[in-house]
Amino acid sequence: MTAKLKILFGFYQICTVLSSTYSARLPDKYTGWTDNLANVISVDWSGFFLPEQCLGYALRLLAIALSPVALIALLMIAGISALSQLMTAELEQVSYMRQDASVECGSDDHGPITALAIGFIVLWPAGSLVLFTSLLAACYKPLQAKTPNALTRATAFLHREYEKTWYWWEAVELARKLVLTGFVLLIPEERAFVRLVVATLICSCYAVALAVVRPYKRVEDNVLAVATSLVLLLLFLGTNWSTIFLGIQERYQGADPADVLGFRSLNVIVDSMIILVAVVLAFFLVGAIIAARRVAKVPTIRLVSTKQPPELSIVRGLTWHLFNSHIWSTGQDAVKVIKGELEQLLPDIKVDDLKDIGALEEYIQSSQNCLREIRSSLEKDKPLVLVQEADPEKGGGTLQALRDECPEDLQPAIFDNDWPLTIWYRIDEFQLISLKIIAEAVLLCSPNFLDRTSLPLCVSGELESQSLAFSKPCTLWASPANAGSLALADEIAAAFAPDRETAGLTICTTDDRPASATHLLLYLNEDSFVSDERLAEQVKQAREDKLKIVMAHENDPALGGCQFSRFFEVTPQELIAGGLYKDLAKSCFPGRHRKVSLVLLAKSLGATPARSRAGLLASGSVVEGSTSLAMRSLGGLSRVFAKMSSRSSAEAREVSGGEASSVQQQV
Repeated sequence: MTAKLKILFGFYQICTVLSSTYSARLPDKYTGWTDNLANVISVDWSGFFLPEQCLGYALRLLAIALSPVALIALLMIAGISALSQLMTAELEQVSYMRQDASVECGSDDHGPITALAIGFIVLWPAGSLVLFTSLLAACYKPLQAKTPNALTRATAFLHREYEKTWYWWEAVELARKLVLTGFVLLIPEERAFVRLVVATLICSCYAVALAVVRPYKRVEDNVLAVATSLVLLLLFLGTNWSTIFLGIQERYQGADPADVLGFRSLNVIVDSMIILVAVVLAFFLVGAIIAARRVAKVPTIRLVSTKQPPELSIVRGLTWHLFNSHIWSTGQDAVKVIKGELEQLLPDIKVDDLKDIGALEEYIQSSQNCLREIRSSLEKDKPLVLVQEADPEKGGGTLQALRDECPEDLQPAIFDNDWPLTIWYRIDEFQLISLKIIAEAVLLCSPNFLDRTSLPLCVSGELESQSLAFSKPCTLWASPANAGSLALADEIAAAFAPDRETAGLTICTTDDRPASATHLLLYLNEDSFVSDERLAEQVKQAREDKLKIVMAHENDPALGGCQFSRFFEVTPQELIAGGLYKDLAKSCFPGRHRKVSLVLLAKSLGATPARSRAGLLASGSVVEGSTSLAMRSLGGLSRVFAKMSSRSSAEAREVSGGEASSVQQQV
């Protein structure tokens, strides 16, 4: 929003000086309201206290020029910093001073005023440009290295809206406004038309430059900046035409300007320009919407609060945000996926995973980014992210089993310090949740977010953000013979059909199949086909009746979760041979992954998106920040990525040197 306000205010600043600086003359019906608005915004408030005739213009100029200083001093006393822009009310050009008609230009009274004005020009316009440029130059190295310091944070209002490559664009924007609103006055008044030519050239070049480099981070800000530049260009072109029109009309008696310009009156010129400006604005509005929708579809991690990608920074002296340590025999494939996905979701992240184990000594000797094991990580106060492998064939196990195999002296530091923990499932739909947990932990230990305890993130198009509704009636049969199915059905209803009477979802719990049933919910946990023999008969009958069966595989140990291989042991062979498990069951995982499981189940029941894709992109996915880091060390701002492994945690070795480390714990 700050960038948009600055763009629009800069546009207004230039528009208000068309009559004073460029001697543009337009009909009063077009300029009356703008003049009144300029008078309200003007910092010349001396008229509120004394009539202007009681004050010489030298005193008024002094008050106008110093009023921003007084305002800044007042705000600093209150603990706030602010900037104030100089804008003065404009009067018609005459042979006397424009601001004080009692002073004749070139007279003895005019000389001191001119000297005072030149001094304040050096103080404010030129001084501001020099100050901003100097501050931005001093910020070059920390901004390029993404290592913010006190100066970059204090001057964030100058560069935070711009891409890293174009962080200095605010100085260019200020120079443009100063030239268009003031420095063109160095061209003599009798050559006012040359001022218009210069302004037209500047506006055209600036509009092209904006369209090419696109300096703003937000696509809508780039579109707005180009649109306002083109509108300014059209305004200056219109002013050129009106100046030529009036020049022909006043200098050549009997001449008709329509013979040269084709316009019958000045009003026709202005009306034509207004229509052209409206068309341009409408065109860019449509373009901005299309561009914003296209950018929103790119699968990158964004902040829920701003819908923009987070600015990933790193403490000075470090190179990597994240180091991936893992067991080579079973963890390479998962770490490769994690690294690749994180680099797509967070394009600025720097991840090191020590691809070549043979280069370990070289890594340690040549760089400080190779704290190899958990002991070294803890000694260096490096924060950890624990990633638990879910696949038993890849070293998976329970968290308690991993703790038991971990050296006793490391157990409290790893398992009792409230480190962020996520489970890595080898199913695409669930991996994004784990990646966001890792990304949140990385961001919370970067300098830009050290003051935050949680950071809600979203990714365009993710399942977790989808709002579903049952457009067609769905009657879900949750058999009493299938223990746990009713609880899961209630979870689905609570998430997507809280008002079942109007939501289209009905849950039946009769012993026999209801005639209106459209789906059978087959909930698979450790008690399925064991606790009640009726379930097998009900499933068999449902298959004969062509009733659609939606299978849900529980993976939460607290709810009786077990490995899917168990069901080939307890399910009647008749059902297995008949192809019951030909269709994949939807996995039901615990924690933050549960919402994705419910979305997949609801879609299997016929639920569809409740809103348009654009609405989903605009709303994003609010992810409750579940990560609370107990240890944040300024020396450990690059993240440690820990994959827990039952095969590697007992083999932890001390290795010195490095910036970031992690332990792979595979479960």
